[in-house]
Amino acid sequence: MVLARFLAAVFALSVSSFPAAATTLECKLPLTGAGGGYITGLYYIQHEEGRAEAIVSDEVILYFNDEQPITARVSDDTDAKLVLAWNIQMTNSGQMTKMQYRAAWFRKSGLLTIRAKPGGYSNSFEGRGTCRAL
Repeated sequence: MVLARFLAAVFALSVSSFPAAATTLECKLPLTGAGGGYITGLYYIQHEEGRAEAIVSDEVILYFNDEQPITARVSDDTDAKLVLAWNIQMTNSGQMTKMQYRAAWFRKSGLLTIRAKPGGYSNSFEGRGTCRAL
């Protein structure tokens, strides 16, 4: 069910936002305490080489963004890696914060590293996994 929601949301946006040459990645990360519940086990990333934006989706994004994927900024796009950044406004335990995400996908190895930092707080969260092209 969750997979179907991810795919439907990502591909619905892709039809309107990206030409057929875009790459869609399915990324799986083991759930650990280091993720703090802010880094989930499944991400979808869609990006066309050379574009300044990408589409990202996971359970946290869908929950806090009205069931829609989010547009991420591309901060680095080289032969070696793709680095994305996005923010999500969220409320947890009555406290509101802007969670700042950064994801780095290393093309050769397929490794994905995602970090999340809540604005105004000193702690951060991290997850590592791998991506495969769909």
